[in-house]
Amino acid sequence: MNVFAPNPTRRIGGLLLWICVSSLIATGCAPKKPPAQVEEMRQRSVTEDPAVRGEFPNDWLVPDAGAGLPHTPPEDSEILEFYELFEKTRTPGLVEAELAPGATRTVPLQVSGPSGLAGAVRWIGTTSPLNVTIALGGSTLATGTAYHYGQNRGGSYVRTQTTAGGLANITVTNTSSATVKVNIVFMATAL
Repeated sequence: MNVFAPNPTRRIGGLLLWICVSSLIATGCAPKKPPAQVEEMRQRSVTEDPAVRGEFPNDWLVPDAGAGLPHTPPEDSEILEFYELFEKTRTPGLVEAELAPGATRTVPLQVSGPSGLAGAVRWIGTTSPLNVTIALGGSTLATGTAYHYGQNRGGSYVRTQTTAGGLANITVTNTSSATVKVNIVFMATAL
């Protein structure tokens, strides 16, 4: 028996099926889909974005940032892990200042024993690097690594470890010829 031999019944069934489907589509009996709504929008070019061009507002704050967020996290929140991870971390908070050329700002923090110290300083007003140092009891432990971005912004990161407690501080000196706004974050984590 030849399996691939023409089968008149199969041929007639396929022909009838093709005729039925064609007639349904032609007569409009097939289900209709509503026409798609096309909405055209002009998208701003990336080169028109002020941040891409390096044009930033002359301030740090974002209006209404965090508005409506709960003050205490729920019990099953991942934020509790964050609190536990940083429960030995102390900071004097965010310090903002305006520094004239040659001016210095120091932020102190008392540490009770061996600690990891970290600081981040950002500035608006120049791309020139400013001097940033961390000291303990008057002895310099580390100096910052500077970076810059945009037309008039920069920053510096610095971190180190202490072997004892004492008065730690981070110092920023404006070595540029421009007046700058600085934003200083300094923290110590007990080891």
